[in-house]
Amino acid sequence: MVRKNLFMILGLAAALVIPALAGDYAKCKSSTQDCLNHMSAKLRSSGFVGVELDMNEETGTLSIVRIIPGSPAEEFGLQAGDQLYALNGVVIAKANHEALEKAKQEWAPGQEIIYTIKRDGNDKEVVLTLAPMPADVMAKWIGQHMLEHAESAIASAK
Repeated sequence: MVRKNLFMILGLAAALVIPALAGDYAKCKSSTQDCLNHMSAKLRSSGFVGVELDMNEETGTLSIVRIIPGSPAEEFGLQAGDQLYALNGVVIAKANHEALEKAKQEWAPGQEIIYTIKRDGNDKEVVLTLAPMPADVMAKWIGQHMLEHAESAIASAK
């Protein structure tokens, strides 16, 4: 099984929010400062779950690798090893990518979401309330994005 590590917030945002946001940032044609301002404003207004995920690229399924301490994921009982099966009733799979992306774009702090998880062979619903993005997590994600953008620009220039 082919897997790729993902860091999400936005929870999903993260967990599920960052891919939606990354598309916007990759298209940023403004100055670096304007792009940073746009990214930070978007992340501040997005809901945060607090998980690090592993994605199965063949199926699009997500498994939790790590829970960020103090996050909604920790508070509401998500655990490393849980497989995220559905979000608000929509199965997490490649076939539902568009519907999931649309739902994630509307996430905001204070909003409740429902994950259906698979844990030890059993299904369980977890209702959690999205939190604001912590400043340290936001700084890490923006920094990673900027490094990837710079590496891409250098590779393209060669």
